[in-house]
Amino acid sequence: MNFSIKNWWLLPLIGVLFIIGGIFMMVKPFASIAAMTMLFSVSFLVWGIFEIVFSFANTRNQNWGWYLAGGILDLLIGVMLISSNLFEQMEILAFFIGFWLIFRGSALMGHTFEFKHSGNKNWGWLLFLAIITLLAAFAVMAIPALALGTMLIWISISLIFLGVFYIVLGFASKGK
Repeated sequence: MNFSIKNWWLLPLIGVLFIIGGIFMMVKPFASIAAMTMLFSVSFLVWGIFEIVFSFANTRNQNWGWYLAGGILDLLIGVMLISSNLFEQMEILAFFIGFWLIFRGSALMGHTFEFKHSGNKNWGWLLFLAIITLLAAFAVMAIPALALGTMLIWISISLIFLGVFYIVLGFASKGK
């Protein structure tokens, strides 16, 4: 079976752009962290607004208050990040990621015990993953600069692999 797509050459082009982005992040770490921090600052503001709107649109759901609380928290953090200078944003962002991971890890532990009580046999793995999430959260809180640097490294490596994937996919999609 012959598989080909039109404009296949766009995929390798996108791949090259991802690779360039990944390399740029490695070569210019401060500029990359600054850009990433600004992007997250605006993202938290937007996420907060959307989550608040979502919560009011779903007031019949018994958990709508949790969505509202999370939306307000994201909105406040977004406002705080945007109104501070870049260095404060970086520090706040690292701490927020740590607190966010603690919140999510704790929620995962709660879900794990729900699985255990429902008779699901995979609850042990879920508990293990929840604990790993909490340990990672505490590591982020202990050394925020290391957390941002590590995040930058993983993102840049991911972009490079994503770029290689797109290049291979493009040429594989070329057909004969």
